[in-house]
Amino acid sequence: MELQLKNIGMIKEANVRLDGLTVIAGENDTGKSTVAKNFHYEINSLDGFGIFPIPFKRAKLHLKDEDREDIFNATFIDSPTALDTFSFIKNSMLLIHQHRLNIHIPYYKSDLILKLSQDERYNYNSKNSYDNISLYEKIKNLINGEIIYDKSKDDIFFKKSSLKDSFNMENTSNGIKMFGFLQILILNGTLKRNSVLILDEPEVHLHPKWQLEYAKILVELVKNGVKILVTSHSPYMIEALKRYSELEEIEDKTNFYLAEDGYIKYQENLENIFEKLVLPIRELKKLKLERYING
Repeated sequence: MELQLKNIGMIKEANVRLDGLTVIAGENDTGKSTVAKNFHYEINSLDGFGIFPIPFKRAKLHLKDEDREDIFNATFIDSPTALDTFSFIKNSMLLIHQHRLNIHIPYYKSDLILKLSQDERYNYNSKNSYDNISLYEKIKNLINGEIIYDKSKDDIFFKKSSLKDSFNMENTSNGIKMFGFLQILILNGTLKRNSVLILDEPEVHLHPKWQLEYAKILVELVKNGVKILVTSHSPYMIEALKRYSELEEIEDKTNFYLAEDGYIKYQENLENIFEKLVLPIRELKKLKLERYING
């Protein structure tokens, strides 16, 4: 599928393909989130899910015949605070609906809250388990626990493997929460073959070591049939996605773009992306050199 945007927000022009894994790199305030949110809204509008207003003009989403038949709705994640405020947002949505209050909650946030509160659909001890359940176990081992939705309490908790009690989300690190999103959405069947996952700068709350682990899991999800769009300004995340895509032999379904000066341009390789993103490091080296010279 391909999304076309022209003169939307700060985007002058963008043509972005999503066949398997798509990565949009760039500095802050270059339009990456604009593309991501429009992708989310346009995909969900196909099945009537996009019922809330989006603060941009409509973009054009072009689908292949196979995409039109098989595509599932998209999920957008941009911040771990959605887990901290899960109960508040969900109850606010209910009150807004019941009392017809003129209060706006962004569609991508309300959509995520509803998906996080779905019942579990897969028993990962079953022989008929979904392909991604092994990833659930990998995440569990990595973060030493599970982020779970407790239906009886209608809230989300972190259950650490080595402890009996569960933690509230405000007492859980943001890095663990970013992995927790994937755990919940895998277990309740939101992330399945031909579904779409959109992640806006997921590396912000992850140590570089965990950025690599996160990239590895995303590539495995793509290999299992999930279509993923990632926006990023982290060289660690971007190169990890590139290398793991090559390792898992999905590079033919992987596309990289650079957001710059209002345009989102396809990149044959990562040279231009790294040239743009390493400028701050060069500036620090320059300052160090100047101090040495003026010593």
